[in-house]
Amino acid sequence: MDQPQASASILRSLEAKGSETGPNGEVRHRVRTSDFGERNPGKPVGAVVAAAKVLRILHESERPLNASEVARAAGLHRGTAYNILRTLQAEEFVGYDEATRNYSVSLHILELAYGVLRRSGLMDLARPLMHTISDAHGVSVYLSKVLGPSSLLLLDWVGFAFRTDLYVTVGRPTPVPAGASGVIMAAFGTGSESELEALFSKVAWYQKPPFAEFLARVKEAKKSGFAVDRGAMFQGITLVSVPVLSPSWELLLILTAAGHSHDLDAEALDALSRAMQSAAARLSESARLLRLG
Repeated sequence: MDQPQASASILRSLEAKGSETGPNGEVRHRVRTSDFGERNPGKPVGAVVAAAKVLRILHESERPLNASEVARAAGLHRGTAYNILRTLQAEEFVGYDEATRNYSVSLHILELAYGVLRRSGLMDLARPLMHTISDAHGVSVYLSKVLGPSSLLLLDWVGFAFRTDLYVTVGRPTPVPAGASGVIMAAFGTGSESELEALFSKVAWYQKPPFAEFLARVKEAKKSGFAVDRGAMFQGITLVSVPVLSPSWELLLILTAAGHSHDLDAEALDALSRAMQSAAARLSESARLLRLG
């Protein structure tokens, strides 16, 4: 099957399984915004907002911080920061080192994260699809949630025991745009070209393409509904990424497959791309059952 015929076949399959094409021909997997809950925060509670800010500061820091450092970073009085830290410590969200008087995020946070994934239903739906692709095509499959215009959060991965990078770990934000997932972020995201170029200049690839070439890949991904990276992000590794979007074209999730390039010829890559898009469409169809607040 040549490429135009393959693309047409993929589009027909996706349209039948819960996807549609946008005004520019891009493939869009349907997810109702109501499936992801209403985003009305109500009246903010100052103490809770301050505590959340403290947790984010500790999370983003490369090292543990003392109360004064947290207070400066959060824009709080030292006494307020200290009381928040002590309360979070008592609730086991923050750890404290008596010797250095420093604070850091507790591993208890991981329990909460696991509970979110378990109760959301996402893994129950996604894991069988991911395992099916992995077993059938000999690849690892990664599921990521879009955090914003410049970052992805890896939720889970299955497959062969090779790692594309030491920093590809569950729960760790990944900077984009880089690799096939970065192309999908750019193709289906909302950032301007100037914002995209600024982000692109900050990320590292094994063999980084010129920005003009990257934009050409973005344009192709909009039309085909998937992106392929052959060894440019990681040496010897081919990546295939597909998007899951809402009806308002908001990019919600990205599904990525990673395999050794020598195992993925044109025919294998075509089959893998179709399987990935089918899985993304299945996730979209079931999104009303999920709780991804």
